[in-house]
Amino acid sequence: IVEGIKLSPSETKVIDCLCKLLHETSQTSDAKKEDYYSGNIDHELVEYGGDKKTPAPKLAFTLYELTKEYKGGEYVAGKDIENVKQILTELDSKRFLLSYVETTTKKDGGRIERKIEDFRRLIHIVKISQTEYSKEDIELSKKEETVILLNPIFRRQIDSKFILYPNDINRRTIIAYGSHNLSDVVLRLRDYLMREKALKRYTPEIGLERLYYFLAEKWMRESRKKKVKEYTEKALETVKALGLILSYEVKTTSTGEPKMVFMLNKEWE
Repeated sequence: IVEGIKLSPSETKVIDCLCKLLHETSQTSDAKKEDYYSGNIDHELVEYGGDKKTPAPKLAFTLYELTKEYKGGEYVAGKDIENVKQILTELDSKRFLLSYVETTTKKDGGRIERKIEDFRRLIHIVKISQTEYSKEDIELSKKEETVILLNPIFRRQIDSKFILYPNDINRRTIIAYGSHNLSDVVLRLRDYLMREKALKRYTPEIGLERLYYFLAEKWMRESRKKKVKEYTEKALETVKALGLILSYEVKTTSTGEPKMVFMLNKEWE
């Protein structure tokens, strides 16, 4: 059980890939229909936030398809597929504390606030591809399709609350970072800056110490600040190479504390 949705870098990449597959394979033109952002096979109605019939998206794909996306379109080996399968399996075993407020605006100008607080899985593996072999190690059969049931949070208020990402954000981040093994620090910094851009805050500022804790709280509490600085520098170079920011600099606040000031690229998409 995890308080909040705290994911490892590999889990974040898999969730990003699932979001992309959900976008590309769903009905996305009519938000009023029940099958809006509900996947490419029949969705399920589940209990969620007091609503007993909430659509939960369902996706069918091959592990090869997901792994290809995970690797940014590059060559996929058998060990890559096994790695993604393991990440999916581990995600399926975890429950996260989802705690947030959904706000709906009423026609008369008022609003309805619904507090969601529950321990839930983000994904549930309905079926996963597998190969059957004989005792002589001869392949007997191969089931390619994998089916994943997504938590309703993947589509709740998607028309008003979700942040738009480029279709190939995973591939771009891998290229900018120079490796498939993206660090948690670079993903957290990228997503922080994406949120600021979505809110049209193009020159966000954050205290340097606060930034370090936000990017790598565990290491900061372990007094590994040198390591945090190194990873933060690499993350800053990455988001600049990505084109998400034009520049960044450390300034001094009125109280003498250092702060990081970013200049976001308004035209980036």
